[in-house]
Amino acid sequence: MPVANEKTHPILAELRHLASPLVAHRSLPFGVEPLDRRLAGEGLRAGALHEIAASSRSLVDDAAATLFTAGIAAREAHATGAPVLWVSCRTDLYAPGIEQAGLAADQVIHVEPHDEKMLLAVIEDAVRDGTPCAVIAEARKVPKHARCRWSRAAACSS
Repeated sequence: MPVANEKTHPILAELRHLASPLVAHRSLPFGVEPLDRRLAGEGLRAGALHEIAASSRSLVDDAAATLFTAGIAAREAHATGAPVLWVSCRTDLYAPGIEQAGLAADQVIHVEPHDEKMLLAVIEDAVRDGTPCAVIAEARKVPKHARCRWSRAAACSS
């Protein structure tokens, strides 16, 4: 993509300055150049909230989203040596399946809270604590205020 001449467009320098992050953040590249170059920071931003959802309610799409998430978490666990916290009210997490995505059982702390309200609390505590390298929440509905709190907590703990 060609860079515009800042002499002919003086506002561009100001916009670039305003749009650039104040703090450099670590990113998690996928290793797929066409994908990475389209992402800010050339990968997923570490210490940030990311939402991954299946494209439909089918079991195949749910499994694909789960394995995609496990693969990202596995790379982060290998890079940092910290555990991954996987929180779900469901009891269907299949350890051999996520191990095929690179996330070994000894890298995962699996928590099954009693209900969705407790799930939200566990996630917030874990993100604020900062011990896990990644926190994965399988939730049906996440209120907007919870997303905001998680985002702030992730930004502070990274």
